Amino acid sequence: MRWIGFLSLVALSECLVTVPLMKIKSMRETLRERDLLRDYLQRHPYSQAYKLLRKPRVTVQSMRNYLDMYYVGTISIGTPPQEFKVVFDTGSADLWVPSIYCSSPACVTHKTFNPRASSTFQSTDRPIWLLYGSASMTGLLGYDDMRVSG
Repeated sequence: MRWIGFLSLVALSECLVTVPLMKIKSMRETLRERDLLRDYLQRHPYSQAYKLLRKPRVTVQSMRNYLDMYYVGTISIGTPPQEFKVVFDTGSADLWVPSIYCSSPACVTHKTFNPRASSTFQSTDRPIWLLYGSASMTGLLGYDDMRVSG
């Protein structure tokens, strides 16, 4: 009976999917290295980070402070797969990537998804608008295959 339990665990271990995570340099680290952190915090006085400049030097930092740390991993979307490095955000259930049709300056520095290159992409032509704490996103909703690992 123990062998059946052991073999079951071995079989289940083959179903385990691991996603390698990479810690990328935070915005705070990058700004500090370039000696721009104080200037940034002064120009953005409404952010939580502004408290760092005030006296006394003691402050409470929010757990959601993106300046300090976030993790990215690789996913692929479509058939054939198009790879993207994305932030694994546990505070949101939304997944979106910019497409080749994006005309925003923000899309210039990011890899874009080409829906025409994917045989499994399904367009809905339905507009979508997402509001976040510090930004928003607008676009068209579409569906495709997404792989987190492999």
